[in-house]
Amino acid sequence: MIDPSELHKALQQAGRPLGVREILRAARLSPGRRTEIKRALRELVRRGEVRHAGNLFSISQAGRPSPPAGGRRVEPGRRPRGKRIEGILRVNRAGFGFVETSEGEDVYVPAAEARRALDKDRVSLEVVPGADGRRMGRLLGVVERRRRMAVGVYRERGRAAMVEPMDERLPPLSAHRTTLARDGDVVKAHLGVGAGLLRPGEPLAGEVVASLGRPGDPAAEVLGAAYSQGFQDDFPPEVQEEAQAAPSEVSGEEARAEGRVDLRGMPLVTIDGEDARDFDDAVYVEERPSGWRLVVAIADVSHYVRAGSAIDAEAFRRGTSVYLPDRVLPMLPERLSNGICSLNPGEDRLCMVADLSFDRRARLRASELYPGVMRSAARCTYTEVHRVLSGERVEGRSELRPLLEHAMRLARALHSVRIRRGAIDFDLPETKVVLDDSGHPLRMARHERHESHRLVEECMLAANEAVARFFREGGLPSVFRYHGEPDPAKLAAFAELARVHGFQLPEPGQISSKELNAFLEQLEGHREERALNQLLLRSMMQAVYSAEEVGHYGLAAEHYLHFTSPIRRYPDLIVHRLLKEHWAHPRRKGREEEETKRLQAVAAHSSERERAAIQAEREVVSYYAALMMKDRVGEELDGTVSSLATFGFFVELDNLFIEGLVKGESLEPRFRFDQRLHLLAFGSGRKVRVGERVRVRIASCSLARRQIDLEVVAFPQAAPASRPRRSPREKK
Repeated sequence: MIDPSELHKALQQAGRPLGVREILRAARLSPGRRTEIKRALRELVRRGEVRHAGNLFSISQAGRPSPPAGGRRVEPGRRPRGKRIEGILRVNRAGFGFVETSEGEDVYVPAAEARRALDKDRVSLEVVPGADGRRMGRLLGVVERRRRMAVGVYRERGRAAMVEPMDERLPPLSAHRTTLARDGDVVKAHLGVGAGLLRPGEPLAGEVVASLGRPGDPAAEVLGAAYSQGFQDDFPPEVQEEAQAAPSEVSGEEARAEGRVDLRGMPLVTIDGEDARDFDDAVYVEERPSGWRLVVAIADVSHYVRAGSAIDAEAFRRGTSVYLPDRVLPMLPERLSNGICSLNPGEDRLCMVADLSFDRRARLRASELYPGVMRSAARCTYTEVHRVLSGERVEGRSELRPLLEHAMRLARALHSVRIRRGAIDFDLPETKVVLDDSGHPLRMARHERHESHRLVEECMLAANEAVARFFREGGLPSVFRYHGEPDPAKLAAFAELARVHGFQLPEPGQISSKELNAFLEQLEGHREERALNQLLLRSMMQAVYSAEEVGHYGLAAEHYLHFTSPIRRYPDLIVHRLLKEHWAHPRRKGREEEETKRLQAVAAHSSERERAAIQAEREVVSYYAALMMKDRVGEELDGTVSSLATFGFFVELDNLFIEGLVKGESLEPRFRFDQRLHLLAFGSGRKVRVGERVRVRIASCSLARRQIDLEVVAFPQAAPASRPRRSPREKK
């Protein structure tokens, strides 16, 4: 058994956060004891002596030794020097902010300091004691300015002009008068700010680059949400110039390059959604007496996006494409993403290939990775494939039925293997905003999932896992997709909640991923299926990119990474480059640690950009939901309690797939959130749980806060809430 105190000592001596691999080295332990180390670290985290953030562990404040009595004296008038760290600044609408650090401890930044940088900037700061004794951050500089654009209302002021940003966290922008917009127009403005800290009292400059029309167009809010997270809808001039220089077709010399395998005679097909415009993966499945051959061909983006180029720098900055209801903000310029890098049907394309052989039980028996050249036989949609597999005759697709049936049989077998080994099958339907021709929301619709979706997913999972295994077995550094085990405390709380709802789960500490999967099967068709599914998801760790940690709990995969979407994800592009580097120059021993450190920085940045994209997408969906409900204030609707919080509970409205908030104080002044039983307990004795049915009234809709507020009218078999009904006019 590993003594946790030895790990605590190793972390204390290091003086900085460490990953598991570094802790192994610091404590002089064998890599074979990795599982024991993780168990000991979890115990230290449970005791509050160690903090866990992402892939790193560090000594918590509670675990630090007390300073000696009569510590260093600070000379009068001299400012004490504090710890210097980096992180992402998140500015609150009230003006103050917090800096998220890699150590997992948010540092408070007072409003006067927060005004010296922009929301989402990566900043360096000094941690010092605040006036109230709590620690706070003093900004030292801007490491990276994430935000370049803003959306606001253009105002002319005599010979001058200004832009009033729609984002309350930005100050007014001083601007030159322009003929691109009229007074009162909503405009796009480029932030004319350098890389340094802002000077107090100095206005922020903005250059109007386009008009978005008069106020009220949802497109302005959509762009504003994306801009606030550091994304853009256009590319810098130097990036566009490089993109224009890219070829429009594959040359004969490129196709015949040494090492490239010619797959142009193989009927590889792409399968995507109806509205997809970039195609970065194609599949071919051949059924044999001994099993299956699966060929997954992925667009060779790394051939066109070279390290050190302007396109590469911009792709890294974005990290990912962002998918919004009315547009896509691509990671790569359209000439690449929809052109030479896209596996368009009937056109020669360079590709990276995972060529896999499985036995009849879908166990991987052989794998080969190589660069290739291909020509897609067809661009299929999920709906078309579903219809073909259902026995329908589909023009231009029915001849693909044998290939698709082979692929479907393999996908089902691969899925069964994953479930048997303990993968958790969250098959939740996605909600999609349906827009009219003018860009206004019509409704929320549940995205229908067919078996054709699973066909593609299983093939991509198999390819990703095979490539990850290649790196691990070769001892090669890479950017992996890491998903840690669930937080034991959160999982125990969920298990207790499941028992309250009549489901049986093992005692805390004995819940395996297989038991969780069995629970999900029990849950199918239950009225609380969606709500409990969401709660279980929240008890899970968030999947991140990492060069140090491997393994994916949710997929029950020992090794896993992202290889199959280099057009829209930067880590996939990095993996392709690393494969090519290895093929060209097999790695020399001794450089692994240096390379892993470099890749860990790429992984951390990619994880942050992924979270930013998710946040932008959620904000836009919430905005459209509020927009759809703003004219229905006062209406009464039925719904289901979908989640609880310390301040109230959320209700999903029937058939609308929209959530609203019931503030606890709107029901009764006295209430508390019981985290152990996961319920809200009110002073009257009423208890509110997830999955409970409720009738509510739409009290208000705030487009600025992207929030719908609800009031309870009645619970089933209960008297109506005592609050008198007010007219919409009274609520304003």
